[in-house]
Amino acid sequence: MTSTTKLTDFTVPDNFPRPRQMGAVPGAQAKILAIEYQGRFYSPGCSPPELYDRWQHCMQYVPQFVTSCIETKAGKRAHMPEADILDQYLTRLIESGWVSGDEARWVIRETAKLLGWPIPEAANGD
Repeated sequence: MTSTTKLTDFTVPDNFPRPRQMGAVPGAQAKILAIEYQGRFYSPGCSPPELYDRWQHCMQYVPQFVTSCIETKAGKRAHMPEADILDQYLTRLIESGWVSGDEARWVIRETAKLLGWPIPEAANGD
């Protein structure tokens, strides 16, 4: 009887934002916050499976925003510049709390790229 290990490809695009963790641990000695995964240490939220999960979560929104933007531009916001439409969706996505601010900006940049639309200025900031 042989056992097989399912290897998961945790490849995430280089331009996907990495979480910024600031933390403090009390005590006199210097400490760092780290997560161990397969013998390597990562900042919290940055291990391959954690980062992959966040990327997958964000990727669910991209096609939804593509569809919404096309419908919006064809309908009641036909007069608006495309970057302004994306900017409104960025604001709503950030306010929803479904993703971090950096992740929301990434989602909107990916949406703009797929649509061939200009990236709103607010989506370029960190």
